[in-house]
Amino acid sequence: MAGLRPGDAGYATFTVRPDARTGVDWARTSIRTVRGTAGVAWSQTAAGFTMEVRVPVGAIAEVHVPAAGRDEVTAPDGARYLRMDDGFAVYRVPHGTWRLTT
Repeated sequence: MAGLRPGDAGYATFTVRPDARTGVDWARTSIRTVRGTAGVAWSQTAAGFTMEVRVPVGAIAEVHVPAAGRDEVTAPDGARYLRMDDGFAVYRVPHGTWRLTT
């Protein structure tokens, strides 16, 4: 549900792609990796969608934000827009904590 998926065995890369099924309005998970803790927390409210992603040092995450278009997403400096993919705006982020909203 939270959408945290490994890209490789050591979590040097990983993907965050939330599975916001009908009736589910939030999810949160984290995992300890050899690089540190990788995590995601997201919520969907009437005001919009908010996602916080934690990327450990030495890792890179590909973050999928549910959106009809890139212009709907507010992403911090340093989050690099990659593409639209089947209802998601996709960003690449290095280590740190990232907050993306729609």
